[in-house]
Amino acid sequence: MRHHFWEWPIPTYLFLGGLGGGIFCLIAILSMCVYPNEAIIPELLVWPSFIAILALGFGCLMLVVDLGQPMVFYRAFVKSTSVLAWGARLLTVCMIFGLIWFVSYLPWEWISGLANFFAMFRALCLAIAGIAGTCIMLYTGIFLSTLKAHAFWATPALPVLFTVSALSTACAAITLSAGWWPFELNTGSIEAVLLYTAAMHAIHGILHTVDIILVACEVVVLLVMVLSFLGAGNKTANRVAHKWIHGSYAAFFWVGMMGIGLLIPEFIYIFLGGVASSVVAPVMVLCGGLLLRFMVVNSDERAPLPGEDRYYNRLVDHDAEFIHKWTYGENVF
Repeated sequence: MRHHFWEWPIPTYLFLGGLGGGIFCLIAILSMCVYPNEAIIPELLVWPSFIAILALGFGCLMLVVDLGQPMVFYRAFVKSTSVLAWGARLLTVCMIFGLIWFVSYLPWEWISGLANFFAMFRALCLAIAGIAGTCIMLYTGIFLSTLKAHAFWATPALPVLFTVSALSTACAAITLSAGWWPFELNTGSIEAVLLYTAAMHAIHGILHTVDIILVACEVVVLLVMVLSFLGAGNKTANRVAHKWIHGSYAAFFWVGMMGIGLLIPEFIYIFLGGVASSVVAPVMVLCGGLLLRFMVVNSDERAPLPGEDRYYNRLVDHDAEFIHKWTYGENVF
């Protein structure tokens, strides 16, 4: 059954939610676990946290836009049994505590009092934002996999795929933005320059290695998921898999997602360096992650309910002659 109801705001929401959650998850791990005693590491990750806040906020906006009734958006928070409600709450928690952590590093004099006050709660806020971000990454896949009528979504592999992809895109975003504003480098001090260089090299080295592993895992999970549906007994999922492998989505799957979004960045990460590894490959990973969400959300075919095909087949075309011939208030009988 092919009646598409979810438009571009939903895959955009899933991508931005996973991206923002993944950034806060990685910032928490780098700041609190990998380099707990290095004060410069969190300072270099302040700008990525701001990007994560923007991504989460814009993702929430996309969700409200798709709901179609912006003035009753609060219902997305109060329905306790809804997966969507839990996702909305997690995004809110992550944004609030992530924003507090971000504000605590702002260097401006007019906000220094508030920044100094929030600085006492940095560890707590970052821990909460990191946990909420991890849950958001899982939620973006669980949100679709709970819709059992859509056979291509109703698989445990989808939450795994979206979580791995969210972490990979988060690695790419942090690689592109670490060390930017509001961090200020004292170029007059050799020690400061050396410390900054060593810290940036350490961050890029870890993210580089992690993203190599994540991209490889994403390739494996994606191929296993699609190829298993290709040979599955479910006709609906099998039809979608055929569309991905050699149908209307084949070019997007093999060239866009597998090639440009995964395999080429993996090659660049392993065999090349410099700008290609620190700029080109991360941008390609981000594009691949966005394309993945669009392809999955648009693959929403489902098996028809009893009598549903007959109902839709009996509906008149929207351009039927009698619809345009009749005038309101006219009685021809």
